[in-house]
Amino acid sequence: MANAELPVSTETPDLLASETPAQNPANPTELVPPEQIEWINGFATPPSPPVRPFHALASVFKLLRNKEDTRQVFEIVSALSGSSSKKLFERFTATEYGQRVLREPIKLENILGDREALRKLPEGSLGRVYLDFMEGENLSPDGLIDAAEEAGIDFRGESQFEDYRRLFLNLDVSHDLWHVLTGYGRDSLGELCNLVYTRSQTGNAGFRLIVIIGFLAQKLEQPRAKIQKSLAEAKRNADGAEWILEHDIEELLPLPLAEVRRRLNMVEPIIYNRVPDEIKRTLLKPKINQTQAEREREQQAQA
Repeated sequence: MANAELPVSTETPDLLASETPAQNPANPTELVPPEQIEWINGFATPPSPPVRPFHALASVFKLLRNKEDTRQVFEIVSALSGSSSKKLFERFTATEYGQRVLREPIKLENILGDREALRKLPEGSLGRVYLDFMEGENLSPDGLIDAAEEAGIDFRGESQFEDYRRLFLNLDVSHDLWHVLTGYGRDSLGELCNLVYTRSQTGNAGFRLIVIIGFLAQKLEQPRAKIQKSLAEAKRNADGAEWILEHDIEELLPLPLAEVRRRLNMVEPIIYNRVPDEIKRTLLKPKINQTQAEREREQQAQA
């Protein structure tokens, strides 16, 4: 980890204040000519987008100002995806489950969004714990898709690369399910620890950037809190876990959460759980009340 004594400003530098949406690696807005299409395990994929470090850094500072501004996570991940998305897709489509997801297709946004079906699952099952988490936090898979759309990532419209996009849509709506699996809450420290898992599972450098800058900002606010130890524990746990993306989530939902964690070799965090709730609640409290999308809508209404 970087030196915790380095000062981190939560103000977005003017040099980095670009409002240009990130380029969508999973669904390019312009038609890709046949000679630029790359075929991976029988599926068409678009060219890898250019890496945009300054755009990513600008979005990190915006995220630090309001951790609920989920759009910025998509901005960062898209800006730094580079070739990592192709590598992830190649690994995914080499699995039996990955092939099923794309060919059937298996739509996790519908499975995880069917609250009545989840409510019928046994108490203590992964599906019921996930439902309780989503209702308690007033979240939904559609909310994640909407946040992606605000960042210019279209998961709903027509796509030249529907199969390729399917992986990233399923990954998108799995974010809150991973909170349940990993045992990390939605406080700022819990979000960083959950992103440590996501970085380990996907290889995207964007998640690592968020974790590093978020760590420095949190450490500046609470120098005595066990932030670095919590993140180090998250990395150890993530490195020891199974690759979640190759497992059939629909089959896991009815099983007891403890059994699912055992199958995936995932363990509840110890150090994170010992951090007092009052510290977790105060870390990186929003410096601004609005998300970027809310600010843009307000500006359009005033124009």
